[in-house]
Amino acid sequence: MNNNILRIELEKPINSLNLEKIELQKIMNVLQTKATEAKVLESTFIETLDDLKNIDAAKEELSKCSLLKLTIKGTKGEDLFGSIDEVFNADIFPEKIKSVYVNSEVPYVSQFNYHPRNFFQLFIDFSKPKVFDFSIQLNDKTPNNSYFKVEGYDSTWVNGVYSELDRFFLNKKLKFVHKVSTYDIVVWLLGMPFSFWVCFRFSNFINNTFINNSFLINAVFIYLFLFSLLSIRILFHYFRWVYPMIEFKNKNDKSITHKTVLYSVTVGMFGRFLWDVGKWLFHIS
Repeated sequence: MNNNILRIELEKPINSLNLEKIELQKIMNVLQTKATEAKVLESTFIETLDDLKNIDAAKEELSKCSLLKLTIKGTKGEDLFGSIDEVFNADIFPEKIKSVYVNSEVPYVSQFNYHPRNFFQLFIDFSKPKVFDFSIQLNDKTPNNSYFKVEGYDSTWVNGVYSELDRFFLNKKLKFVHKVSTYDIVVWLLGMPFSFWVCFRFSNFINNTFINNSFLINAVFIYLFLFSLLSIRILFHYFRWVYPMIEFKNKNDKSITHKTVLYSVTVGMFGRFLWDVGKWLFHIS
């Protein structure tokens, strides 16, 4: 038995994740094993309590609490709560998941108002940033609340659970489009030159349309420049939506269609621009 009185708390955000139903169920089964190990440690601990009259009954209650209960919310309002088998075998298991939450402390607290010495939490947020939500600060990392957290007095168990989860999420690197300052880089290296190029391509038309009216000519150029930058912003939003930080894949996933549309729009917007830049750089007539 570990008599350590020091409480350890380890927490880490999940920056990127791409998984299917079977992979999600796999990590839940791993956590179930760890919850069972925590129950064994709890049973060993209560044997040291002098004021506990019926140890066998207490151990039986602990066994009931070792079964994990998880909550899965779907994008269409589905709300599933139950054991791993109950949730993943449910007929109404959502095709598109909004969030997954599991906390090994919940069964102890809800049934017996007992706080275990060792427990973990896992929250996976599958939400996507909206394409036309301009309230998001694009120079910041894409907002997402996914994380895992392990707490307890048994350092071996705490570090074991943390390492298990960390290994599972370790190879999932944050996509470039979701990183800090990516949007600033895109605007300065691509957005600004593209916007100037758009103004240049329409310059003859604007000058010939608004002859002898310098105010309207300047106003249209400014509007066209800003509209081009807005188009870049919307396209950047679309990239973040098509390639989310945390993604749940299913059989009816339509991401291929959206990727095709995204690439078509991107090529349509920047194809001629990049060709003109290439001709200028390499002096192609």
